Amino acid sequence: MSTITHFIVQADDVERAKKFYAELFDWKIEKFPGPIDYYAITTTAENGEEGLDGGLVKREEPQDTIVNYVDVPSVDEHIVKVEKLGGKVVVPKMAIPGIGYAAVCIDTENNTFGLWECDEDAKMKQCESCGMPLDEKTTSKFDDRYCIHCQDQQSGELATKEQVREGSIKSAMQFMGKTREEAEKIADEMMPELPRWRE
Repeated sequence: MSTITHFIVQADDVERAKKFYAELFDWKIEKFPGPIDYYAITTTAENGEEGLDGGLVKREEPQDTIVNYVDVPSVDEHIVKVEKLGGKVVVPKMAIPGIGYAAVCIDTENNTFGLWECDEDAKMKQCESCGMPLDEKTTSKFDDRYCIHCQDQQSGELATKEQVREGSIKSAMQFMGKTREEAEKIADEMMPELPRWRE
């Protein structure tokens, strides 16, 4: 039987939410390594046993709420089941490199929930120019190595290195809440690692 394995708390103000949950429930909340603003939540039961763990992220959409993730043997198989039973997939399967795969769905009663599949070999397909995760909506129709932002969908022309860098900086500022200086640092560290820009 599948069980809830993880939860994600959405926050408008991550620091305020960290303080709230740490003081309310005595949860341990620490920044997860890497460029993404994700904070791991460790919970402990009253008897000292390890509890259900979760994550804290910046809210991207006003309607985003707490999402419980259910552990399943195959996200792909359960996506098919969700749709067959009248639910909807609102965030398609995505890889969390080295950890597993996730998808977010809505049930027949308009409740949001996540599917989680553990897989240490999970790899995220990403744009070879900017590093953006690729899925059916973001992959270029001309070359599946690139995203729709790095390859013009009318002409097929690829963006210049400076255009890609500026787009990455703006994304980090908008979606990760970084300052321009922090965003530039992320872009300058990430871009040389991407296949298109390796020297």
